[in-house]
Amino acid sequence: MFSSPTTSRLSISLDSLPSSRWSYLIVGLAISFACWVSFIQPPDGGYFTTDEQFIADSGVFMLFGATPRCLDWPGIPMVLVFYLLALGQCLINIVTAAKTGGLTAAGLFEVVDKTAYAYLLDRVPLITAGRLVQILLVGSLLIWCVRIIHRSSSALLPPVLRLPLVIILCLQFDVFVSTPVIRPEGLSYALFAVASLLILFSEFPAGSWRKPALVLLLIALLISQRLLFMFTFPFLLGGVLLRMGWSWQRAVGLLGALLLFMLLTMPFLWTDSFVLLKAFAGGMLMKVSGTQTSFFNWGYVTGMVLPAPTVWQLVLIPIGALAFWRWYPNKGIAALLIGNLVLLTVSIFHSSTIYITHTLPLRTMSLFMLVYAGYGVYQITSRRWVLYGLAGALALSNFIEGLMLEIDLLRPSMLWQTAAFLRTLPGNTPVLINPEFDNVMPRSRQTSIRELKLSEDESITQAKYDRQFRGQVSNPPPVSLRTSLSEDEQLNSLQRRVLAQYTPPDKYPDLSFFGDIVGFVNYYVDQKVAMVDFEKGKYAYLITKDGTLTYPRVAQFDKPSHSGPFYVYKTPATPVTP
Repeated sequence: MFSSPTTSRLSISLDSLPSSRWSYLIVGLAISFACWVSFIQPPDGGYFTTDEQFIADSGVFMLFGATPRCLDWPGIPMVLVFYLLALGQCLINIVTAAKTGGLTAAGLFEVVDKTAYAYLLDRVPLITAGRLVQILLVGSLLIWCVRIIHRSSSALLPPVLRLPLVIILCLQFDVFVSTPVIRPEGLSYALFAVASLLILFSEFPAGSWRKPALVLLLIALLISQRLLFMFTFPFLLGGVLLRMGWSWQRAVGLLGALLLFMLLTMPFLWTDSFVLLKAFAGGMLMKVSGTQTSFFNWGYVTGMVLPAPTVWQLVLIPIGALAFWRWYPNKGIAALLIGNLVLLTVSIFHSSTIYITHTLPLRTMSLFMLVYAGYGVYQITSRRWVLYGLAGALALSNFIEGLMLEIDLLRPSMLWQTAAFLRTLPGNTPVLINPEFDNVMPRSRQTSIRELKLSEDESITQAKYDRQFRGQVSNPPPVSLRTSLSEDEQLNSLQRRVLAQYTPPDKYPDLSFFGDIVGFVNYYVDQKVAMVDFEKGKYAYLITKDGTLTYPRVAQFDKPSHSGPFYVYKTPATPVTP
């Protein structure tokens, strides 16, 4: 029979344990590596994801009053970061213009236009600046985590677990390489870590609402950055309530306070309620409710989970759950954490569409199971080095997984090499191109004008509604429906207006992006129709990932790369003069 933490037979002197300096050194190591791969040795083109670009676009075009673009999460904290960065760039440009003299009131608006225009030509500098802000925010929150851990009472967190918890928390794949550098989820990871550490290991003074209010604010910020973390509410809200002491009055007060904080941290709930509803119901629930042949999504398990260097951690999670139940003093909170983890695991792996970002709440909640798995081994062996060795092995496997990603990203990017080739083509050369270049290549004025018309084409938008609602939407659709589902088109229209107004004539190739689904993006052309037009000479060149086509090949970019190969074909017909 194992003893409880307060009466453990493994008596430890706090003076014999590593000091908190080691914990701060670990945070510094993680953040330094993130800075290195972001700014000192970044991948080709800086490499930004579609999600990251969407959030940056939303922030920049808040200057124009545009509703932020949302996928499965609002991303509001980072949207506001990019808004402030764009606003700061505008102020710098205004000061610079004022020094040259002749700046009028109308000229101020032109400065805003040209700031947005510079961003659309090259998104990398602003996105890189946003990454720096996120790394600093994540680093600050991790330092807060270290302070919570080292100030926690021995009754809630055995002192011997302090350094291992910091190691597992800060040297996870999500912190060490992936999230602060190339993903917008790093901030949500760190916010969840702080909120859960406060619930599990900090003191809640009796009768005081100060600590609960702080945790609720963190939860509201967490949800505003990553909506998926709503599925951790049983643990988060239930944990706060149990730490305060259960009562119906406190439960109602807790929900009311959370709603207030969410309205403060998610201001678009006031002005664009339907947009956020669409982001949740139209995005997340559609992925969860898809059809598949088995209960679990074994395609994701076999393709993404089992090959990972960290897959062996799965063995530790049930061991850690048993140890957490045995040694964590509050059985109610232990039940909430373990139960929430089980339900979240079942629901996510049942989803028909899963991305690695969808499993982020699972990985964050599993951290405590991993730590307590080490504590169980420590209790059995009575050897502290075994606990530290297990924590080191966990950190090493995460480092290997992160290093594998980084090595892949640092290979020459065929995407950016192909983009460099495209820039050598004469202005207004008609090119049919893979949609991966949508936000990489600058657009010609001709491209922007055509895409502006297509973005505002009601017939294409109606086709999109018919596909989304299975033909149940009237024509014309209700105005409220149109406004709540058209933020993509509104943003596209703004961007194309800016590009059409300020791009010099004959500056860039005339790009037409092809897609499999007609109307998925208004300005995408149907792939089958476009290929026929390419054969007839409507497009001079074709950029595609398909290297098996029999058209005359002009160039190929097919070296090993995380972006995959691209091939450049020339039309077999005489190109139509633009």
